[in-house]
Amino acid sequence: MLDLHCHLLPGLDDGATSMDTAVEMARVLVEVGVVSAAPSPHLGSGPGGDAGLPQAAATRELLRGRLQEEGIDLELLPNAEHHVCPLLFERIAKGAVVPLGGEGKWLLVELPWAPLANPEAVLFRLQTLGYRLLLAHPERYSYLEEATLERLVERGVRTQLELGSWIGVYGRRARARACRFGDRGMAHVVATDLHRPEEWLGKARQVFEKRYGATALKLGWSINPRRLIGQATPDEIPCFLEGGN
Repeated sequence: MLDLHCHLLPGLDDGATSMDTAVEMARVLVEVGVVSAAPSPHLGSGPGGDAGLPQAAATRELLRGRLQEEGIDLELLPNAEHHVCPLLFERIAKGAVVPLGGEGKWLLVELPWAPLANPEAVLFRLQTLGYRLLLAHPERYSYLEEATLERLVERGVRTQLELGSWIGVYGRRARARACRFGDRGMAHVVATDLHRPEEWLGKARQVFEKRYGATALKLGWSINPRRLIGQATPDEIPCFLEGGN
């Protein structure tokens, strides 16, 4: 499995607070079947923090070395969780963003938690700049209507849902929306969004797999993430339900 959204790099944002914590998080990921991860430190003016690109790259290399010392076989790839705000457009103009895997035009983007007046227009503006968008945890934005998400998907935005949503980690509403988005074919990637060594990951994997099947899990947590890293087009990233029961 390839986890495209996790906060594994220590001391950069609201994720791992120390190298030891990051190592334990890596162990948890490996235990549930993850062989590659693209740690996604927060980038922008959102509440999660704003990790500097050089610092993130250096920290990733330090963690890679520590994992090798500990005998933890987890590949680490470049990534960032880009907070959608005016600062993001400034950084895009300077080339100061981190595509999925470190190359290409796919960006993991996070909408503000407070209501955004017209998310479609803002995301379309990013697309007009040549970027392809993987939208983080749409089930958790209280103001993002289902019809809006459906239009975004039709326009090439791909979605990443949280594994924890299927067991209520983010509340009943997020769980219901994750089920609905998944069942209606509007979900493409699943990821952990891990911030600390959580014990619920194994259960979340089981619940997801029971609902959608092993093939859907593989499509959402392995095949589609690999395709995104490989610069596939949006049309080449199907909803994970297409691989389900």
